Amino acid sequence: MEYGKQQQQNGWRSVGRFLRPVVIAASLTLLAFFFMQGLPLAQTLPRRTDLVSALVIQNGEHKLLMEQEEIVSAAEVAAMLAVRFPVKEEGDPDTWYEFTFQDGTVLTVGVRENHVLYRGKWYTGAASTPDLFRRLTGARFFSVPAQETPDQGLEKR
Repeated sequence: MEYGKQQQQNGWRSVGRFLRPVVIAASLTLLAFFFMQGLPLAQTLPRRTDLVSALVIQNGEHKLLMEQEEIVSAAEVAAMLAVRFPVKEEGDPDTWYEFTFQDGTVLTVGVRENHVLYRGKWYTGAASTPDLFRRLTGARFFSVPAQETPDQGLEKR
């Protein structure tokens, strides 16, 4: 009887010896991922149904979104931003969204150069998310002139 208990304890110890390095490696990998890629705002912005409006501002142009479909589209664009480390930044963002909720609170999300403004604080932007944010904002909410492709330039000659 004593032998069976000892064998069972040895079995749990071997499982523990196997799982410990796996858990440590997974934790370090996750930490390295967030260190390099940043924390996506999609993880910190809860999916809200109480949005009343979204004001989109880019290069001095303003567009007020009141329809739920447009507001959700703006929230999706803002949620793709990722932040890493807090920085000291002064000034206004060049592209930003002001989300207004039913209770009257306002959430501002914006970018300037490679920095991201979120909840009144500036962070370094991860990867190329600030550039992508600017392009998507221009493409979805403002008229962006089509860029000339090399083939179009040859046809004009």
